[in-house]
Amino acid sequence: MFSTAVRPAPLTLHTRPHRHPLCLADVRVLALMLLAALALATRVLSLGANGLAEDEMDKLHGAEDYRQGVFTADGEHPALMKLAVAASLVTADAWNRAAHVVGARPISIEAAVRLPNALAGAATTVVLYLLVEQFFTPFIALCAAWFWTFDLGAVATSRIAKEDTFVLLFLLLAALLYERGKRVGIASPRVAQRWFAAAGAAFGLMMASKYLPYLFGIHVLYFRAAEPHPGRNRPDKPVYFGAMAAGFLIANFPILWPGNWATIATFLDGHAVEHSGYVFQGVLWPNALWLTPRGLPVWFYLADLVTKTPLAVLAAIAVGLVALVARRRERGGVFVWTFLSLTLVPYSLVATKFLRYLLPTRAMLDIIAALGVVWVMDQAAHRALRWRMLAAAGGAVVMLTPAVAWVHAQPFVSLYRNALGTALAPSTLWFPPDELYDAGLREAVEAVAARAPRGAVVVTEAPAVAAFYAARDERPDLLVRYPEPGDPQSSEWFIVQPGRIYFENRTMIDRARQSAPIVAVDVDGFRGAEVYHGGRDDRRGPIVETTTIWRRPGDAPAAVRVTMHTSAVAAAGG
Repeated sequence: MFSTAVRPAPLTLHTRPHRHPLCLADVRVLALMLLAALALATRVLSLGANGLAEDEMDKLHGAEDYRQGVFTADGEHPALMKLAVAASLVTADAWNRAAHVVGARPISIEAAVRLPNALAGAATTVVLYLLVEQFFTPFIALCAAWFWTFDLGAVATSRIAKEDTFVLLFLLLAALLYERGKRVGIASPRVAQRWFAAAGAAFGLMMASKYLPYLFGIHVLYFRAAEPHPGRNRPDKPVYFGAMAAGFLIANFPILWPGNWATIATFLDGHAVEHSGYVFQGVLWPNALWLTPRGLPVWFYLADLVTKTPLAVLAAIAVGLVALVARRRERGGVFVWTFLSLTLVPYSLVATKFLRYLLPTRAMLDIIAALGVVWVMDQAAHRALRWRMLAAAGGAVVMLTPAVAWVHAQPFVSLYRNALGTALAPSTLWFPPDELYDAGLREAVEAVAARAPRGAVVVTEAPAVAAFYAARDERPDLLVRYPEPGDPQSSEWFIVQPGRIYFENRTMIDRARQSAPIVAVDVDGFRGAEVYHGGRDDRRGPIVETTTIWRRPGDAPAAVRVTMHTSAVAAAGG
């Protein structure tokens, strides 16, 4: 029934006799539509639960400039995502005007900025299914799409306005179109060029999302390994790369502005980097690219996978790796092995690391988990009934576990950790910059706006966000700026975020924490932000007020305590 030896058929509708009201193709289409709907729900539910992050403010400002015909904002990043955010803002404005008339629920600015990413993450479910079906079977494809739907790391990345979700969508789409071309090319290499041209355009869109030609290089290595001598069944290079260039330029036309070239050059030489340091496991590590191989440890991503993936899914991945070894010479096996190894290993060696970078690896691991579930069912298919029932029950548990984990973790799915992660660090976050992503800053600014006198100075590592929410709270008089040596001054309001502790501000934060904060903001049981006022007379008094965004019963807030890695000071240059 679940045999992995059966090659999949294309996803097409068939004419059916009257006595068969629903054929297999229809069932697959309905199942895929359901998965896409679930994937969208996991990504859009409570999308505005936390305030905007500093990186998201760059996208908002860039999109607003695009709407005014100015295409030089946030020039170090490609335009495709900012164009999508601009379209989302226009749509949200139209919706909100209609909602005001009919009394419907408006779309918040936070949700509007993040909505394109959520849609891209949901669309990836469909593309992933179709790609896996090309390599394996429809049932394996459905399992992989299910794991992707409730992959909490993928869901968390799809709920922030960063380019990585778009990159993966177009990477998988390009791979799918390329594989369709290879199939068509067996009978007609000339017709296959249409599919190869479409694949090239998708690769262009991928690089119009984020400048990552490395991922295209991985795909080149894959098809060279899978088929060293393709003969005529291969892309016509002028057409293929022409379509790639066209897709890139159409979706990223602001690259033609010379002003953006200078911005990209400044970004590449490191002068645009304003902060250095990443708190991992309570230790401040250097994370500058040029410090490779020093910097964040090589087990950073492994720690993420081991502590933030449901344990039942980890077991399925372990079994799936065994099943994948048996398929290592098949085209699908080569694809998964190539992208798994050439993302996880090099990314682990580079000094700069963020959890969102692991998105392509997560897609491969979801495919592997699906292979593991189906492999166990295949092994039990020829055994006694009790073994078949046991395998089916085990598969059901594995499949349901990520869905249950999502229900428990939302709306702050980035804070999820499995039982092992909770046991190892019950009251602290291992990845606060990624897990918090400026959650709590909006509420901290609201607290300052309600207390600070006119013209007060607010010091924060996310001044664009603070200024935005201060203006929304009708406090444009607040003077918001970055921390400077000697801060905080006696008259200033200083906002400390555990997700924004750097080598540059560590001394300032220690100085501020000699007193109790005026306000503490808790996010699902973890400290998201603290507000200090340098002029407090009561230097050792208790916290005046605690604002809780979301807390589950029994959770207690926990501040992130940071130590300095012994080699970090020298690596960071101070």
